[in-house]
Amino acid sequence: MKFQFSLASVLRVRKHQEKIQKQKLAEEVSKKNEIKNIRDSVKRQLENYVQNAQGVEAENIHVIRRRSQHMEEVHQQMDKLADELDEAQALVSKERDKLAAAHKNRHILEKVREFEQKIFTKKVAQNEQKFMDEIAAQNLKSLI
Repeated sequence: MKFQFSLASVLRVRKHQEKIQKQKLAEEVSKKNEIKNIRDSVKRQLENYVQNAQGVEAENIHVIRRRSQHMEEVHQQMDKLADELDEAQALVSKERDKLAAAHKNRHILEKVREFEQKIFTKKVAQNEQKFMDEIAAQNLKSLI
């Protein structure tokens, strides 16, 4: 007789759900890292622009306005990227919580399976002992 877990199909579903949550979390972490890399790149470009602009004197008011406008646009882009990064971090946290819940649900079912398996093993051992006792009783009767 082989052990059959009564909730095996549910356990398979829970494992699949956990796997999907891991993939979703990986996607969200990847998006967050991509936004972070873009933000860092823009920041480096801004720093280079500021360093290069410091040594050059402005020729006229139009150049000063253009530089100022460019700096303002870059700062707005940085603010937008910072907001996107915050949103991405919130999504990562949300997916992490979902993954933790999926893992907990799978773990609970695995504990139930272990418990059922212990009960099954105990019953099998009791049946074997009962069978051995019956054989011993029959042998004892035949000897008398």
